[in-house]
Amino acid sequence: MKKFFLYLILALSFQSLVKADDIRDFQIEEMGIGDSLLNFFTKDKITKSTVDWYDDLEKNMYVSLAFDSNNFVQYDFVDVWTRYGDKEFKIVAIAGVNYFKKTGQIRDIEDCYDIQLEIAKDISKLFSNSIMDGPHTIVHDADSSGKSSYTDIYFDIENKHEAVIACYDWNEDLKDKADHIYISLRSKEFAEWLR
Repeated sequence: MKKFFLYLILALSFQSLVKADDIRDFQIEEMGIGDSLLNFFTKDKITKSTVDWYDDLEKNMYVSLAFDSNNFVQYDFVDVWTRYGDKEFKIVAIAGVNYFKKTGQIRDIEDCYDIQLEIAKDISKLFSNSIMDGPHTIVHDADSSGKSSYTDIYFDIENKHEAVIACYDWNEDLKDKADHIYISLRSKEFAEWLR
């Protein structure tokens, strides 16, 4: 029963797509591609939320931001990317993160895989012309022990956007990492930059 409720909560985050005429109408915590972060956070909060996760990628292209808020309803954390130098902080990619919890609906990686597949089915129905790729499990290079992995399912949406559903299974010895599900929507241009 608990799995059903989590699935319902996560699936509701995709519900706006059914009514959407445009991919930008997809929202995570009421934020979507093309929205200005200034409509949701102060400039000070935005500046303080900047993170540098991609040391190996070309700089001066995109800015990574990580937000947590007591006002978030569906996700524990939201990651957002904007173009470097964009004074309006318009969103080009957004992701919602839910951490596994011993008393929560996603307690372990197997629960995550179940939810991941259910969400993938919903995306396939919502975007009938999308192309699904995965699931693929990859050893995470941030863990030199080779004991951490993530499993991705990608959707190419009209060759303009990409949706990703990922389950992260971190090595228990890494105290600064936490297992989680990650749901993202991003422009193809941004996705290419990540690769």
